[in-house]
Amino acid sequence: MAGISDDLIAAQAVAAGRKPPTAERAAALAAAVELMVQAADDAASGLAFESEPAHILTAMDQTAAS
Repeated sequence: MAGISDDLIAAQAVAAGRKPPTAERAAALAAAVELMVQAADDAASGLAFESEPAHILTAMDQTAAS
């Protein structure tokens, strides 16, 4: 797990010069980002490190389509 938390989402918003999201929205965003990170990790788990950058867009497209 990447450990994306609602506190991290709020901190990143502030660091980007934005107003932090509500607690509910931050939790929803954290869950969505965590899901995307996990999907990317799962899709890339069988790829050799050298080949990952060349195939990451394909892996993300395949994950999004499923």
